[in-house]
Amino acid sequence: MYKMIILDLDGTLLNDYKEVSKENIEMIKRAYEEKGIISVIATGRPLGYAKEVTNLYDCFFTNYIIASNGAIIENTSTNEYIHKISFTNEEIASIRKIYLEENADYMMLSTDKQAITETKTNESINGMGINLTEKKEKTENIEERIKSNPNIEKLLCIIGADIPTLEKIKEKTKKLEGMETSVISRYLYKSEENTFESTYIDINKKGCSKKNAILKLAEILKIEQEEIIVMGDGGNDISMFECAGLKIAMENGGDYLKEKADYITATNNESGVAKAIKKFIFNEKI
Repeated sequence: MYKMIILDLDGTLLNDYKEVSKENIEMIKRAYEEKGIISVIATGRPLGYAKEVTNLYDCFFTNYIIASNGAIIENTSTNEYIHKISFTNEEIASIRKIYLEENADYMMLSTDKQAITETKTNESINGMGINLTEKKEKTENIEERIKSNPNIEKLLCIIGADIPTLEKIKEKTKKLEGMETSVISRYLYKSEENTFESTYIDINKKGCSKKNAILKLAEILKIEQEEIIVMGDGGNDISMFECAGLKIAMENGGDYLKEKADYITATNNESGVAKAIKKFIFNEKI
């Protein structure tokens, strides 16, 4: 019997317009009300963004959120961290040096409350617009920005560029002590006016992953691995598949993830989350 569903946001629970469909909301709510199954967001986004989703859509999420690729677990009922891993200023400086050497498109620092971006092109920063009110800040020098404010939490670094450039950045990052990267992923955002697409990698502190955060939360809630369903679409979701009883990839996800999945559901634009819940929780035809 499943007890917990772990949901990625972008490309999974959210459609390309960064909205949660009515069908997804209804099935998450039904799973909780009829089966007692809790749903938890696990995202690379800042904590503040994930909270906006839970507050805006009221989808019967628990009082726990995993954010910044597992760098944070927060008990949202008390606003207290029960887990946190942060970069040092020196580590951010080392990453920025690689970003500059490879002339990447943008470098984004995810904090607990906002996203701080250093960018080479206006398109990169404008394309990150979303329907929710995530706080965003553009700066000409992330390194100097965090030096001037020692209280900034440095939880996750994201670098966007073309695939050959990202491959070079990955190789250089491997040589930095205490850091690791995800596989190359894709970000897609649509609005009525335009479509923005970017390829990127996440850079984490070693040992910081959605998997480790999920295992820690499961231990707190006394939930076994075989009682967990995970759903995702991107490179930072691969680690989640290592701690689940049922691994579900979105049809719009990367092949590297779909190859590891037990089941491939519909796309994020077709309420794939709801369809998977309907099939595996309620054993209903989709």
